[in-house]
Amino acid sequence: MSGRRTRRRQAWLLRANRVLGHDDEFRSARNFARAFRTDGDRALAPSQITRWEKAESAADGSVLSRYEVLLRLPGQSLTASYEAARRFLNEERPADGLAAVPDAELHELIDRACTPGAMCGADWRVFTRAVAGRPDLLLHPPGTWRVIAENLLGELVVAERTAWLVRQEAMSRLLEHRASARHAFEACVGMADDRANPVCIEPISLLDASTLPEASGYVLAQLRNPDSVRALHGALLAAVAKVRRGHFTAAATAELKHLAAALPLGVDDHPLVGPMAAELAHVLRLPGTSAPAAQSQVCVRLALTAQARLPSAGPGVDEVLVELVSEAMFSRNPDERLYAAALITATPYGHPLAVAVTEWLAAGDLRDELLLERGLGLLNKLGAPTHRVLVRSLLLDPALSARNRHAAAWAATHSPGRIGADEWRAVVGTQTALVRTRPSPLDDDILRGLVHSIGTDAHPELLRELHADSRLPAQVRDLAAWWLRREPRQV
Repeated sequence: MSGRRTRRRQAWLLRANRVLGHDDEFRSARNFARAFRTDGDRALAPSQITRWEKAESAADGSVLSRYEVLLRLPGQSLTASYEAARRFLNEERPADGLAAVPDAELHELIDRACTPGAMCGADWRVFTRAVAGRPDLLLHPPGTWRVIAENLLGELVVAERTAWLVRQEAMSRLLEHRASARHAFEACVGMADDRANPVCIEPISLLDASTLPEASGYVLAQLRNPDSVRALHGALLAAVAKVRRGHFTAAATAELKHLAAALPLGVDDHPLVGPMAAELAHVLRLPGTSAPAAQSQVCVRLALTAQARLPSAGPGVDEVLVELVSEAMFSRNPDERLYAAALITATPYGHPLAVAVTEWLAAGDLRDELLLERGLGLLNKLGAPTHRVLVRSLLLDPALSARNRHAAAWAATHSPGRIGADEWRAVVGTQTALVRTRPSPLDDDILRGLVHSIGTDAHPELLRELHADSRLPAQVRDLAAWWLRREPRQV
């Protein structure tokens, strides 16, 4: 994707928040420009607001932060989503303000970064931006980097939405930094290889930011002989990004093509791994592969329905919104789906789109497995609790296909709102009965999705029950125990 298209999306992000937000006064570019300055300098020219919001000039991170403050948006909601989308597109990131932290403040941040739970998302952002601005920064003892990386990674794997995006970007900066890169790589591999830790997709997929030959080697090793389906998924995510960023040598690329053509039987049928295997084949330009076709009529309908719930959106279809809905639902690459949804969520379109998707799914034919799977996935990423009732009803329906049950099981993870413990018990009872009477290759993943959802809903007593249930697979019981040891919510 070109830089011009990315700038267009940045402009859309800014304008959508100013024009569609709750502050009537700031819908006037003149009023907004008058309030923009904080340094006592003369007011910003309204034409500058127009240039940013028409993609005629790029806005740096300080501009996005100022929009957040003036429009009373959650901290980092614009900066985190935009930085994540820009990283996915492999665009050069500006160095605005990277080295602006004084030594005393940096030393204090280093001390806190070494203490589990002592940093919030804003702290991690300031700290890693300061580190990125000092490529020769050395810490003593050098193992301090490993401690910091492990603390950050531990928070990342249980964080949600903006908190997750901020930590993902922060961890990527450590993986890119000259002094911390190897320590951050070792922290990722250490978590991925730890059999007592059930989380491996994120630490493996994060290796897409590392240019170390060992990182490419580890990704290839997981593609050759994956530790699990989840490890294979993480390796495919990393491999696709690494191909686009030119991280693989010619010899490694040749092996990668061989591995992509010889993935294990059954991979194509897995709803998470299959699309990524196809995406890897596509970026490697293997014969017989092509980019996925978006279902444009669905995307236009959903966008128009969302717009209709925002009177200030005006007539006509918002083309950028349609593009993002298309990517958020129908891209084969889950990273692209995630970052497109994050941009939508960072605007007033997020909630009305969630309502539109929920109503569309509830009124439609739920036998279309792809539409239901992607619709539920989008609802989860939009961060609205509108789909909780639908998810619960799907998981209590014994006639539903395994693929749809898989989509529903994962649709409540890290999602606002809460399903009660007794309701979850009924769901677990239905799904464990189906595992016995209608076994499927997706059974373990379905049960894992339920435990993840129960963990993010914070039901410790139910997690203890699941951990003690000898009828459940060991990895599912271990996941329940892992959640009992975690603090699931980060800021």
